[in-house]
Amino acid sequence: MNKLSGILTAALMTVATSAMAQEGELRVVTEGGFAPWNLTDPSGAVKGFEIDFMNAVCGELKMKCTFTAQAFDAMIPAVNDGKFDAIVDALGVTAARKEVIDFSTPYAALCYSFASVNADVKKKLPFEDRIEILTDANLEANMARFKTAFEGAKVGTLASGTSTRFIAKNLAGVATSPYKTPAARNLDLKAGRVDILLASKDNLLALKKSDNMTDLELVGPCLRGDLFGSGAVAVGLKKGNTELKNKIDPAIKKLVDNGTVKKLSEQHFGIDMSPVGLQ
Repeated sequence: MNKLSGILTAALMTVATSAMAQEGELRVVTEGGFAPWNLTDPSGAVKGFEIDFMNAVCGELKMKCTFTAQAFDAMIPAVNDGKFDAIVDALGVTAARKEVIDFSTPYAALCYSFASVNADVKKKLPFEDRIEILTDANLEANMARFKTAFEGAKVGTLASGTSTRFIAKNLAGVATSPYKTPAARNLDLKAGRVDILLASKDNLLALKKSDNMTDLELVGPCLRGDLFGSGAVAVGLKKGNTELKNKIDPAIKKLVDNGTVKKLSEQHFGIDMSPVGLQ
């Protein structure tokens, strides 16, 4: 009996030790191919703004972040299955996503832009240095303007992203080519197989700079509202994981308030991506 008790005690101690180790680790999944938010270096390590940001979050929580790169469309199921604790991948907070996962308080803000290498498109829809909040009242007029400018051109989007659903909902008839990865999309843009991209403004500016794509220019205004939501970017969490949310939210708020997010975003993007007014 004493021997059995000893075996059970040892087993329980092993489980407890394992649980404590897991409690000190935050398993983060990211794409590893959406620079400068996240990227994979030649050694296979993930880097970028979100990796630096999450390491700062883990520092506040006295935890260790571990990062795994995975295809975007597999991330939400993996978190809900308990394979990972958190998603960081420039994940916009939208009504559709809130139905299947929970979100932390925002750690960044973005808007969505079209960018083109097509001279005709750039002439029809010049760049506007402003944010257009899409509403029921102005949506139709804005979409009519885009349809006219994009006639005869093709838009490259990410298959699992909001951009593809936005085109299908609001710009029916506009030729599109959805891609599984940003890298594949960008290669086709360079090869002339697509003329226009729809993505977050910061991503397009980074693409223009990093790939020396001097012909790529933003067109029209930057968009928020409708399927794009408020522009808030947050950590994706398993639906119902309030315990983790209650830990992460204060850490994120502190990093926004003390200027850490501003410093990191200016380092990686060249602009302040802080979620002013969205927390």
